[in-house]
Amino acid sequence: MAGVPDRSGKRGAGANEPEYEVIGGGLVDDQPRVTSSSGGSEPPPAAVVKTALKLAWRDARNSLFSWWFWLGCCCAIAFAGGVAAAMVAWVQSLEGFDSDVLGATYVFMAGFLALAAAILGVICGFRHAWSSILVRFLAATIRGVVFAALSCVVLLIVGFNTGGPPALAGAAAVVIVLEVGLFGLMGGGARACFASTVPAGVLAGVVTMFLCLGNGALTLLLLAGTSEMGGASVPVNVERDDAGRITAYECVGSLHEVEVVHTERVAWLAASNPALLLGSIGAQFVHPDHVVGWMLAGLQYAADGPSREVPCLDGESSAGLAPPVPVAFAGFAVQAAFAALLTISGRWLKARRAGIS
Repeated sequence: MAGVPDRSGKRGAGANEPEYEVIGGGLVDDQPRVTSSSGGSEPPPAAVVKTALKLAWRDARNSLFSWWFWLGCCCAIAFAGGVAAAMVAWVQSLEGFDSDVLGATYVFMAGFLALAAAILGVICGFRHAWSSILVRFLAATIRGVVFAALSCVVLLIVGFNTGGPPALAGAAAVVIVLEVGLFGLMGGGARACFASTVPAGVLAGVVTMFLCLGNGALTLLLLAGTSEMGGASVPVNVERDDAGRITAYECVGSLHEVEVVHTERVAWLAASNPALLLGSIGAQFVHPDHVVGWMLAGLQYAADGPSREVPCLDGESSAGLAPPVPVAFAGFAVQAAFAALLTISGRWLKARRAGIS
């Protein structure tokens, strides 16, 4: 078991033996001793990170030599492409797209790959939960790099055949690596919360379902409660961008009553959804005139609040508004908070179980 030193008399070293944990079917030293010239002082951070990288590579290498891992990656990519194509075909059958259907498939596939990365991260983190936090995160990141490389190649092939922006594939690769790493911590933290696999799996599944689906649904339900009446004056000297959106204005006249929707109050919930998070980042690389380009920027507009739709709200000009904060920051922050909560809870509960036993 992890955290139990080998005090067997057969080894002769007694309590000075290092502690071991099971990773990928083998025994590895999870708390390495680094020789220091100052005696019993703590090893330098660089040595700790170097040792963690070695252990993480040893852990991840077991996955890279497993055909189950490669099968999972291929199935995830095929699933993302198939669901994206089916969704676009369904919308096209309803005459929802007038043109560039293949380009829409490219964009949607990138979003579904981000969801697949989150699920892959949870599964890998759950299966390798007994390594240290740093080793677990680094090992998950290595797996994420491999999955991101495969996904990026497929996305580039699809993008070149549909005329989609290649930069979107690069953005997807970065998001995929981060999602596998963060959700890997969540999976490992959920596993450590329970001694039994079943309740730990239920917890990991509930968290994953909420962050990949439930948060978006909850945001839509809460939107109805954000509508209220407010005051607005008349905008003048209006400037617009290439897509026709208002970017700058001045306000004159007295306030008149208008209905506004404060979407910024609930948009942060949906920001933690991997697909929507990728969409908010990908909006920088997809032209606004793209058939689904407006959808990618929708979450950022919602996070900015009603000032985009109702200029001169409360008589405030664009110069007085705070600069918009990229919604992706809020998304990664929420995911990191979930990862930290599960990781800390898992460590505490694991230590409590060890103390009771």
